[in-house]
Amino acid sequence: MKTEGNLKAAFAGESQAHVKYLIFAELAREKGLRNLARVFEAFAFSEFVHAKNHFKNLESVEDPVKALDEAIKGETYEVEEMYPKFYEEAIKEKEKKAATSFRWAMETEKKHAEIYKELKILVESGRDKAYDKKIYVCPVCGYIFVETPPDVCPICSVGKEKFKEF
Repeated sequence: MKTEGNLKAAFAGESQAHVKYLIFAELAREKGLRNLARVFEAFAFSEFVHAKNHFKNLESVEDPVKALDEAIKGETYEVEEMYPKFYEEAIKEKEKKAATSFRWAMETEKKHAEIYKELKILVESGRDKAYDKKIYVCPVCGYIFVETPPDVCPICSVGKEKFKEF
């Protein structure tokens, strides 16, 4: 079925445009270009809406537990298969920056899977409200800290004053 393949391609393209435009907006904001940043952010949101619409045509995910199952499956694949392979290939090719990026992502994905598994148990038992922990994200490597962050990120060494709180 060509439509399904087209929806998958469109979802991937729109998802990438969403993230790329957010990166462009961050760059523009750092350079003091507020209006350009605002336009990139608006267009990023538009691309997100497109991606969401395509995704809804591909999959019907209306159950949060099934969404958690899919998230756990994706994170586990990244940790066990994707990133180890990408990391080894980058090392062999002496692509140190890419290897670092892959290693940082792999370490973070482990934490994602762990938190999703904890949340699945809580959601299935009707205790979502029990997970009221603050989450901190390192803006350099993306590593996740729950409740109390360390003074320095153990993955990339950035100081905790830079962490983003959720």
